[in-house]
Amino acid sequence: MQRTINKMTDTAFEISFIDKVCKKLIKPNAGCSVLLLLIAPLFLANCATTVGNQGSTSADLSSSYAVRSFENKKKLSQSLDTQDPRSYYHYLRALEAEKQNDMEQAALHYEEVVQYDPQAERFHERWVRLLLRTGQLEKAVLAGNDALARFPDNEDIEMILADILSSQGKANEAIKHYEHIIRIFPENARAPLLKGSLLEGLGKYGPALKDYKAASEAEPNNPLVRFYLGRAYLRAGQFKEAEASLDRAVSLKPNLLQARHHLAWVLEKQGRTVEALKEYGLLLKLKPDNEYIKGRVSQLHGSGALSPRIPQGTQGIPPELEKQPNIHMRIATIYFEQTLYMRALEEFQLVIAEHDHKDPHVLMARIYEIHGRLDNAVKEFEKLRKMEPQSMDILLYTARLYSLMKNTQRAVDLLNKAVVIEPDKDRLYHSLALAYMAQNDNAKAIESMGKALTLNPKKDSYYFELGALMEKEGDYKGAIENMRQAIELNPLHSNAHNFLGYMYALEGRDLDMALDHLKKALTTQPKNGYFLDSLGWIYFKKGESEKALTQIQKALIYTDPDPILYDHLGDILFSLKNYDEARGAWKNSLFLTVNQKEELGGEVPDPQALKDKIEKARGLIHHHY
Repeated sequence: MQRTINKMTDTAFEISFIDKVCKKLIKPNAGCSVLLLLIAPLFLANCATTVGNQGSTSADLSSSYAVRSFENKKKLSQSLDTQDPRSYYHYLRALEAEKQNDMEQAALHYEEVVQYDPQAERFHERWVRLLLRTGQLEKAVLAGNDALARFPDNEDIEMILADILSSQGKANEAIKHYEHIIRIFPENARAPLLKGSLLEGLGKYGPALKDYKAASEAEPNNPLVRFYLGRAYLRAGQFKEAEASLDRAVSLKPNLLQARHHLAWVLEKQGRTVEALKEYGLLLKLKPDNEYIKGRVSQLHGSGALSPRIPQGTQGIPPELEKQPNIHMRIATIYFEQTLYMRALEEFQLVIAEHDHKDPHVLMARIYEIHGRLDNAVKEFEKLRKMEPQSMDILLYTARLYSLMKNTQRAVDLLNKAVVIEPDKDRLYHSLALAYMAQNDNAKAIESMGKALTLNPKKDSYYFELGALMEKEGDYKGAIENMRQAIELNPLHSNAHNFLGYMYALEGRDLDMALDHLKKALTTQPKNGYFLDSLGWIYFKKGESEKALTQIQKALIYTDPDPILYDHLGDILFSLKNYDEARGAWKNSLFLTVNQKEELGGEVPDPQALKDKIEKARGLIHHHY
């Protein structure tokens, strides 16, 4: 019975942290439209928003570049060309570190590898990439320059070096590297795209347009290239070309909302009001609070045509769309969508180097969490807490991460801060209660759950969890009272029905009422092994051992090996004078109790009592024979 409660409350703990956080942590604006797509799956599937069509995009930022890079690595990895055992040792250690997603340690080992084996090009490349991935940008620049001195035509290293220099504001140095890549690898779309964005940032719009065209020729079906090319055409006043490029971008990637913004504006500029309103209507459904979109819709409905006043200095791009989108953020979100998380992580590092803000840290933390690096995820959220110390969403998610790391005290501390900031939120007290439960501090958990119920007395799950806590503390009367309250609010609360039925069975009273509760619980969850166990135990208490055995045998099918269930099975078999099988069941129970891999929580058999039962059965078996 308690086993079910523990599993249920773990889920509740997670949901209570996230149901609000996932909707608010990344605040969408005109500068991060791609992030809208990421909010829905970012934390939990139950936090649902549908933005765009996730299934509609398969285009990588630079598929030819990515594929070529992969193929080069595949060829290089066929053998390890080194005669130095020290290099080989550190190479193996690096591989093991990467397997554990310990990128920092892997970078240290690759540094040793290139020291002992300086002519191994692929190890230099791997080292530089890991330095970027772990945010060691200055070291990555030094390592990259050293590697390029040895291997001047290494496309990946030069691209990384150019990207870092660009993010550090060294545009001219970065442009030189991009130009070198373009000369050697003309099929690479990424280099002219990023060079074009730098030129655009420097106000060199004509050369930028030329580079965007080159990127489009290299990859005509790249939505991001098409978007930047469309912007450049728009700035140059080439509206037909801008429309074609932007329309292609949204066809390839319907959730690229910034491209839709620009497309709507191009349609306005050409006096095509109905088509522009259609695009704005789509945007408004996804971003109903966007004042710019609402303003455009209002003006078009009011005038029936675009206002002839064009702002000076924008050359066709309105002030609201004038700011160049951060290209690495755009690339990172595409990689993130495609679950190319390590590539996304590299791009986020570049974003932060150029302009540190909230969104990259949120998504980087998610990447770390996916890869089991909760320590790094916490570091990102601690940075976020410094950026926005009063953000409840950031505080709650940080607490959740500490809880996942089993650092329950830190989670409790943060949740106590949360209830001080917002003392009228029942969910905060509920989360705090569950955090105290994780610490086995049931008294404080009961106190916090009581506060949650005071603020929200209509929440059946709160009564259920409070009842479970009281049962743990030996307050059976209080436990039963709260379970009844949970059922009164929700007659289909199967866990509460199971709890009450099992409690009555343990006390050996009101067994017909207990049976009624278990039948109601099983109506909702007919294959719940723990409920079947409870039902079997009620029949056993009623003296109907054959019926009890049937239910326990069903329970064994639907649960993982459980010591309580085997203990019950042994008792029932013993009552049926099947002493040999009873002894086997108790032996299984003892083994599972003594060798449990983690704390079971709640009800656990007494090992000595099991040993006594086993010995008693053994004696009866010998006596019988």
